[in-house]
Amino acid sequence: SILEFVFVPADPEAALARLCSASVRIVSLTVTEKGYYRCTDGSLDRTAPLVKQDIDEWGGARGLAQPRTAFGLICTILQRRRSAGLGPLTVLSCDNMPMNGSVCRAVTLD
Repeated sequence: SILEFVFVPADPEAALARLCSASVRIVSLTVTEKGYYRCTDGSLDRTAPLVKQDIDEWGGARGLAQPRTAFGLICTILQRRRSAGLGPLTVLSCDNMPMNGSVCRAVTLD
């Protein structure tokens, strides 16, 4: 069951603080196909304005103050948890795109 809902754009720092807490073990998300920002070869479209903004604003150990994409959010959560010495986190992709978990992983790592 859902215990809490966090709307990141409304208060990104509060949302990130919650998502980076040790008690959070799963982050679930639903991303539209367009929200994956993929090129025709499946790689991350680094020219997309929001992706470019996330990349340009990356702040090292703190990640992003205001992630613009789902993948900027995921990378920020993972980076902050790693910097804090917290354990692993499951990113659960709940959209209806074929191979969504593999696509989510590939775009995040790209």
